[in-house]
Order: sequence, then C-alpha cells, then structure tokens
Amino acid sequence: FTQGQDEAFFEWLTHDKGYARRLTRFGEIINPKGIRTIGEFPNLTQALLDHGLSEPVVRKIMGGNWVRILKEVWGE
Repeated sequence: FTQGQDEAFFEWLTHDKGYARRLTRFGEIINPKGIRTIGEFPNLTQALLDHGLSEPVVRKIMGGNWVRILKEVWGE
C-alpha cells in the first residue's frame, strides 16, 4: 500500500532509522497486470476463486488471518 509514494519515501523506508544503514534496495517494483493498484485487488480475489480455492481459504489469504490476530491482541 505504498502506491503513489515518491523516491524519498522509499529511501526513508529502506534505511535503518538508528544507524542510517541501507536495509535493502527494492529496485523498480511493478505489480502484475490486474492488481497494480489497491482498487484492482478484487481481481485477485476473483482469480483465486476462479482457480478453485474455497471462499474460507481466499478470506484467509486476503487478510483474514491478520484480522484474526489483531482481534486476539486488541479484542473486538
């Protein structure tokens, strides 16, 4: 979810904040066609369903596990 960020943001993101060491160099990141923006993520959900994954499995892949963990940590 870093869509639209400039190079300065990624420079900040990839440096250790305590020692200014470079942590990694991402290079150019291009998401696959059809899921290049957040608004296109429903395409990924549909593709998973079209390839035979069950709805409960797709829910887990698309963030359900994170939601479950956050509920356990913070409560509902």
